[in-house]
Amino acid sequence: MNTKLPVSLKLTLPESLHIDWQALEDAHALPPINSVRMNPKKRTAQFDQEAMIPWCKQGRYLHTRPSFTFDPLFHAGTYYVQEASSMFLETALMQHIDFNVNLKVLDLCASPGGKSTHIASLLNEQSLLISNEVIGTRVNMLCENMTKWGYDNTWVTNNDPIQFKKVPSFFDMMLVDAPCSGSGLFRKMPDYCQTWNPELVNLCAQRQKRILNDAYDALAKNGLLVYMTCSLSQDENEDMLDYIMQTFDVTTCKIQIDETWGIMETQSEKMHAFGYRFFPHLVKGEGFFLALFQKNDGATFAMADIKSHKVKKNFDVSKYINDAKMFVMPQHENLIAIQEIHKHYLDYLQTKLKIVKKGILIGKLLPKEIIPTHELALYEKCVFNDHIIDLDLKNAIAYLKKETFEHSMIAKGWYLVTFEGFALGWLKNIGNRINNYYPSNDRILSKNPLPS
Repeated sequence: MNTKLPVSLKLTLPESLHIDWQALEDAHALPPINSVRMNPKKRTAQFDQEAMIPWCKQGRYLHTRPSFTFDPLFHAGTYYVQEASSMFLETALMQHIDFNVNLKVLDLCASPGGKSTHIASLLNEQSLLISNEVIGTRVNMLCENMTKWGYDNTWVTNNDPIQFKKVPSFFDMMLVDAPCSGSGLFRKMPDYCQTWNPELVNLCAQRQKRILNDAYDALAKNGLLVYMTCSLSQDENEDMLDYIMQTFDVTTCKIQIDETWGIMETQSEKMHAFGYRFFPHLVKGEGFFLALFQKNDGATFAMADIKSHKVKKNFDVSKYINDAKMFVMPQHENLIAIQEIHKHYLDYLQTKLKIVKKGILIGKLLPKEIIPTHELALYEKCVFNDHIIDLDLKNAIAYLKKETFEHSMIAKGWYLVTFEGFALGWLKNIGNRINNYYPSNDRILSKNPLPS
């Protein structure tokens, strides 16, 4: 591998940091770092022998890159393939957020879902995470990954940042993983080096300012603003911190770091705001930047301002969900389960935002049965025990491809398909055939043979 960095990138780096350009280039001649973050509610021992990422409790470095496509545990949502540097979010938040408190969190630019699944793993169950994606074509991927993760307090919205002005002071924390020029990921995308240019940096910086201006009002007083990029350029990092402090009434937050990690603490030139940089030649990870701010102005959201509408809760879904705190409600022909404590929020948000996914979609309600959804199968609280079929690796892959697989099913009815005890989806034995309900859009399309 030989990723030649654009010389023009050097001109966008902060001079005050005295970056060793040759060392940075040499690091890009090495393979990218492979890492995963495990789902604490779907815990396996799969990566227990791998090296721990020091700033993330559930993060692991992989000594080799496995075939995730052919790993049923990946499709079951037991882990997320994520870049190691970005997992520093956990250390930053743990120092400035009390996760024992019920929080309302907005991940403003959430797709494909890495930061959202990470935050979801840190929040308590009564907290609410809104994962937003403005680009319609990226919403499906976000929904798919949040479905795999299997939590009921994670909702997905599809809104332009300016629409969050309709919910002033609603959120206790806002994450802006801003669209950026992406120079921190050159090692993972070497071809991108040929098309990257400084003009893109300027364009992204302007977009980042617009996003921050549009969404800022949605953050409550004393709320935490998290700003992140995967760019190495000063215009999108330190200069943006100066812009934030000059534009908004916020206080910069310092993060305690272990000097052995190789993370570089930096400060913006004018306002001396703290930022944290990851360079591939200094850390075991890719290029990354993070900064935190506490909001000083604004108001605290008042729950009393929400007018709640009564919806009858007369659907018994204890066959699928054993949680009395879940509020089951109809949506067209389907049933949806949300936490009782979140019903109030739904009444407020659904009149102001486009909510694509909320709670857990249980299934289509028919006169004599419920046709269960894939989302229900992957829900971490699903307790369906009528019929369970646990497949070996070969047959699990066949199921995920929607191909014929070996089985010993005799009884008719619905079956929850599992691999090593973790749910993959549904099928129905109707006697003369087996109907595979794994979503066609999610099926494995690769024709490569199963790895040995």
